[in-house]
Amino acid sequence: MKKILFLMTGVLLLTQSCDYLDIEPQGFIEKDKYFSDEGKVFAALVGVYTPLAHSSFYGRDWFYAFNLQDDLTYYDRNYTTEEIFINNFSYTNSRLNNLWINLYQGINRANILLENIGDVTFNDEHVREMYIGEARFLRAYYYFILTSLWEDVPLRITASDDLSITPHIKSSPMAEIYDFVVNEMEAVVDQVADATVYENAGRINKSVIRSILARVYMKMAGYPLNMGKPAYEKALFWASEVRSSEIHKLNTSSEGYQQLFIDLAQDGYNTTYREMIWEVEFKGNNLEGHQTGGTLGSYMGILCADAVNSDTPGYCYGYASTTLKMEDLYQAGDVRKSWNIAGYRYNFNATTKVRTKVDWNTSTQLVYRNAGKFRREYERVLPKHKDYTPINFPIIRYADVLLMIAEAINERDGEPNELAIACVDEVRMRSIPGVATVGHLPYSQFKELIQDERARELCFEGIRKQDLLRWGTYVSEMTLGRRMAITDSRWAAAKNYAVNIANYTSQRHTVYPIPSSEMSVNNEIKQHRLW
Repeated sequence: MKKILFLMTGVLLLTQSCDYLDIEPQGFIEKDKYFSDEGKVFAALVGVYTPLAHSSFYGRDWFYAFNLQDDLTYYDRNYTTEEIFINNFSYTNSRLNNLWINLYQGINRANILLENIGDVTFNDEHVREMYIGEARFLRAYYYFILTSLWEDVPLRITASDDLSITPHIKSSPMAEIYDFVVNEMEAVVDQVADATVYENAGRINKSVIRSILARVYMKMAGYPLNMGKPAYEKALFWASEVRSSEIHKLNTSSEGYQQLFIDLAQDGYNTTYREMIWEVEFKGNNLEGHQTGGTLGSYMGILCADAVNSDTPGYCYGYASTTLKMEDLYQAGDVRKSWNIAGYRYNFNATTKVRTKVDWNTSTQLVYRNAGKFRREYERVLPKHKDYTPINFPIIRYADVLLMIAEAINERDGEPNELAIACVDEVRMRSIPGVATVGHLPYSQFKELIQDERARELCFEGIRKQDLLRWGTYVSEMTLGRRMAITDSRWAAAKNYAVNIANYTSQRHTVYPIPSSEMSVNNEIKQHRLW
């Protein structure tokens, strides 16, 4: 049998007590030597998971670069040179290239595992099927991200024996990519374990697949495929499967919302509620071996120009700040506002070594406020690294599922029903003490309510831009919306550079160009028509 070189990674086993895994490549292992027993197949499966934590993806750039272009946040630096943050980039941009390569590397690892797992003896055939299900889902998920960003992309479902060479292959139409994604996910949903098997949210399980299927169909329903009601119906089906399982529920305690994100910082997981359905797990501060720290909290968090390796509250660049739209979305008493929008920052005096907590409390300081959802104050890993944090990234959680149910019903029926209203009420009543039911609103008002509620609940979790895109409002929000925003008397003139993105954004920024790393080696691929 032909030997395939498999790019293996450092392995931290995905057991019930795992944190996550090392993403740095440790070397090449020959397939015939590697796929020799069940344990080594499991290690190969870990290699399929590792792209999730890469710096080009959820380890940094997904929330730092690719999703700092929405109506709720702005990149808090006066940046005018080429960079994704302000939609001023070309197909040679390193972040584009790195994410593309990382996703296809994950796909190739899945292909290698799927082509070779049949040759390995398993003590329990159920375990083999579970591994196959996880690998097929992850491969499909990577394709979902690819087609969400690039639309038409090459569909590679056979392994490459040399990861430095891209086989010449045309892009498949995005409709075919989406069909592949949902068919693969639906085919394996019953092969993976129930969510209750695990004591964390890092492993693929039935709830993960059902929730992501709902998200995929919501995307298919809107721009650019515009499949409409049939896709909303499928999204509703899969989201309802999650709800009816009764495995997941909202933590309705007085600090339930905040605790979700404290748990992310402390490697905690509440198995009573299982509100976090899927998260990317990060471990340690990268100061010791076999650790994989992320950058959530240091790149997106509360500004703290502090000494490197200080214990508390932890260094943060404060790259992501909030817009006045974000400020004005919340009503009085909504506990999410003071958590998601940081009303303070930390000043550090390098001479006296004194750190001071200072409030942003005037009307013109509102746009100085950082995205506060991910807070380093709650980290337990010491010493704290300047850049690397143990804060896990939330890919999808139960509140999102409830809001998708409500939105899908409204779009399918042209009005909300009792279930749609109940789902929205459940999300709102957790965070707004004493709030009344939203009641039976007309279609357009309920749609606007859902769009605003998704902002209030899910801000800074890497999905707002995709929401704006599927609703068809992204370009107008980033041009007219942003230009109007800085005319508000509360908008500080010192932050007027937030309008830079409006000067570059056009319809072409609803999709990314095929990166130069692919264009330079694939003779069959064509650049996207907008680029």
